[in-house]
Amino acid sequence: MRKSLFFIVVLIGLHSTVNAQIGVNTPNPRAMFHLDGKKNNETSGNVSPANQTDDVVITGNGYIGIGNNAPVTSLDIKTTGTPALPVSGIKIADGAQNTNYVLTSDASGNGVWKPVRLTVVRGVNGAGINLPFNFTNTFQYTGSYIDLPPGKWLVTVQQLILPAGSVLASDQWMWLRTSFSDDPNITIGGLATFSTDLTESPTLVSGLVQGPTTAGLTRFSMIQGSLVINNSSGAIKRYKYIAGNNSVGGTQTSATNFQSFGGDWSENIIYAVPTN
Repeated sequence: MRKSLFFIVVLIGLHSTVNAQIGVNTPNPRAMFHLDGKKNNETSGNVSPANQTDDVVITGNGYIGIGNNAPVTSLDIKTTGTPALPVSGIKIADGAQNTNYVLTSDASGNGVWKPVRLTVVRGVNGAGINLPFNFTNTFQYTGSYIDLPPGKWLVTVQQLILPAGSVLASDQWMWLRTSFSDDPNITIGGLATFSTDLTESPTLVSGLVQGPTTAGLTRFSMIQGSLVINNSSGAIKRYKYIAGNNSVGGTQTSATNFQSFGGDWSENIIYAVPTN
């Protein structure tokens, strides 16, 4: 009988030990493990925010709180800082730290300090296409493209418009629209459809071509602007630069075209910066 009672007492003691809260410098632990650095916590009840500033806790779900006895994530740090007078709560000296550096990571999440740098993705200029001075409600692939990693991007386009062939009269004009397609099967000059990753405005970069022009004296124009592409595929994706859907004023004519539009002119560029 005595052996049975002893065994029960031992089991009760082990159960209490496993489920106990451990307090260091405090008789009032508020988590599975609670260290009160300055030994200034209340002896019962909740610990005031002012007295938590020197505390470290580990909760039952493995969260660590520093200066915060109720962490809500794996590492939850709170200091005495304010918006006007912030107090740093983290210091990582990896040898690369420097003034105005930012903490960056590789694909595996390994962090390192690096200088602030704007990410820019540069597009590729293709051969271009000749666009006639005619109305159309379709788009064609110009041969230029940009490969974008996953994320939301602000894509900027600058393209030269070079009229060639017959001259335009003063009442002849064209509004030329451009955008991007992610159709993998279209070829240069082929009909193209909008990418479904153009989910918010702006979705077009457009420009005006206006007569009159003079024989032997080229009247250049430019298309300049930006649009938003959201690549949610999880992989690098190619977006092909397309042009068309023209609105035309005055007499239409196939004798006038815009030579090698979207091609490798020295003024042309497509580039993107992340916005998320």
